[in-house]
Amino acid sequence: MKPAEVRAQIRSGATGPLYLLEGDDLQSRHDLALEFPSLVEEGLQAFNVESYYASEATSATARDQLIGALLAAARTLPMMAPRRVVILHEADRLLSPKRSNDDEAAEALPLAPAAGRKRRAAPVSPVEELEAYIASPEIMTTMVFVTGPLDANRRLVKLLRKRAAIVECGTLESPQDAAAWIRKRLEKDELTIEPGALALLLANTGVSLGRIRAEAEKLVLYAAGESVVTERHIRDLVVPESEPGVDFALGRAIWNGNTAAALTEVAAQFDAGTPAVMVLGQVRVAAGRLRPDARARTGLDLVLRTDLAIKSSGGEPQFLLERLVVELCGK
Repeated sequence: MKPAEVRAQIRSGATGPLYLLEGDDLQSRHDLALEFPSLVEEGLQAFNVESYYASEATSATARDQLIGALLAAARTLPMMAPRRVVILHEADRLLSPKRSNDDEAAEALPLAPAAGRKRRAAPVSPVEELEAYIASPEIMTTMVFVTGPLDANRRLVKLLRKRAAIVECGTLESPQDAAAWIRKRLEKDELTIEPGALALLLANTGVSLGRIRAEAEKLVLYAAGESVVTERHIRDLVVPESEPGVDFALGRAIWNGNTAAALTEVAAQFDAGTPAVMVLGQVRVAAGRLRPDARARTGLDLVLRTDLAIKSSGGEPQFLLERLVVELCGK
């Protein structure tokens, strides 16, 4: 489904029981999720709208407890309202959690029952209970999963994608839609954009809303005090889209918090003659993929600060980039 179709359902009050909000633009997912509570009258939202954050469940036990809370909320009848709304933000942390040392070890298998004794039925796990709910959800509850990238091989993810309405929140439909979005965003700060500058911007960003949003916010700051965004602004500020792979060396060092390796990689690229703007582009990609999302947002703010410093001769580019990767690697 498209976000516009979901908004139409919300306005009519005719929503389904399960929604999966995906896409690479965090802000778009968040904004759409915040519209679901309007299914309930404002005075009754305190009794009928529940929001949870999967990032707060940092262990296997905590995830099980979160599932229990979700199911209890979803199965509670609405109070003086036609339906309940249950929203799970950062749902990827629950639907496809990374296996790490903080996860509790699986319980040991029980001993084989003695001869003549009947084997007891294994208890149903919280994940199995959630799977059962997704297979047969409550018709008076709208449950919304707001998520970043998911592991498509997980059984729970496969089931949810089969049963839920999937909403793509990260990509605009066409270059024309992207151009309209850019113009509307710049108008908020009393800016217009030259046709040539708009074409150059879209050539660098494509129609990914997350990328467009980030570059538009930078342009608003960079063109402050002016009335028109020009091709010069785009050439000075926007890093051409050159997306590294999922496991490039500089990104791996930043994600692992390995400051020494990150600094070594930056130095090696400068020694090889790589332009500062290209190194910064790699750091930007690495920062955008940090987890949790709050760390990614902070990282992108630091990238913006460094980008502006380089463009305004605020220091030696290599030093500014070294400072940036030290900050990104910090815990």
